[in-house]
Amino acid sequence: MIPVETPIRIDQNKINKITNHILQNEQGKIKEWTCTPITIDQLNFVTGGVYRVAGKTEIGSGIMRQWSLIIKIVIADSTRDDPSHYNYWKREILAYESGLLDQLPGNFIAPECYEMEEKADGTVWLWLEDMTGEIAIWKKENYAYAAAKLGEFHAAYVNEKSLPQHAWINQYWMRSWIRECNKYRNMPLRQEMNQMNLSNEVMNIIGKYEQFERKRNEYLIALESLPRTLSHQDFDEFNVLYPNKYQEEDKLAVIDWQFISISGVGEDLGRFLGLSMSRGNVPIDRLSEYRDLIFTSYIDGLRKNGWNGNEETARLGYLLSFAFRSIWEIPLMLRQLQQGKDSSESKRMICITKLQMDSVEQAERLGILKMVQ
Repeated sequence: MIPVETPIRIDQNKINKITNHILQNEQGKIKEWTCTPITIDQLNFVTGGVYRVAGKTEIGSGIMRQWSLIIKIVIADSTRDDPSHYNYWKREILAYESGLLDQLPGNFIAPECYEMEEKADGTVWLWLEDMTGEIAIWKKENYAYAAAKLGEFHAAYVNEKSLPQHAWINQYWMRSWIRECNKYRNMPLRQEMNQMNLSNEVMNIIGKYEQFERKRNEYLIALESLPRTLSHQDFDEFNVLYPNKYQEEDKLAVIDWQFISISGVGEDLGRFLGLSMSRGNVPIDRLSEYRDLIFTSYIDGLRKNGWNGNEETARLGYLLSFAFRSIWEIPLMLRQLQQGKDSSESKRMICITKLQMDSVEQAERLGILKMVQ
């Protein structure tokens, strides 16, 4: 095998072994290969890098086969070494080790893990199937389809499939995420906000948010009292892929199971909406439209897979999960306003946080305490 200059030191014999497994040919010999970092806007705290390794192998008689795989480097993190932490560093490793991701319901497909390699520096390398997607920019129908498939996946657990009992799966994911947000969010004091000469619209959002904060624990208890299902918690355009081979079979490829949890019905969907809006992927002038579309599609998926529960319980989980994004995004909006009140980003954040507070009001109208009794 020809030596290759790479950003990480890779055992070439291991590549040969794994690619022969992929190609189902024990005698294959790699003729060329590359290793390229995958650019990610913001890596998870416990991810040391993600790399695509690709090349060509001769499988006999001069026949060449192309292949690719992913190496994901997981960092051992002593500050995230508790399974109750939303970002427990070992979680995805244990998910693969347990076999949980091998047979997911609802036509969800997780990448195959070819090997887990423990390195001398304490990191763990996950050698994963490359599930390259086909869609660069999502359209309205992609959001609807993904939400419906998420509903099918959740329905399997709220219907009859036993929830996994592994200790490393977080049972109170949102509570842990909020606790961590509080360490870093840098929320200005009310006195500071009064000096910022904020508009009446923004001050109205802040007032509603302060009421939301005072009832935070009540909302969390409501969320935790909903019918439970296995959840991804990072279900978004980056982690939901559309390889052609899976679309034809009505399947959805979902990567990055680091946040896997047992959570309330609808909670995962609220995260989906919130992440899509936060990252600017949903058109700013159609936020409410997408919020409604994603929910109705999710309900369609739940119903398709046999769930006959109360639709409003799923709506409650959806609305509250989306609203909880405000704990991070209200401070972010205020920082944006300090930099420029008329900037497009400031206006976008005002629209998002206003919709989050509107979601709290919708949840209240559902009658939260009555809903979870």
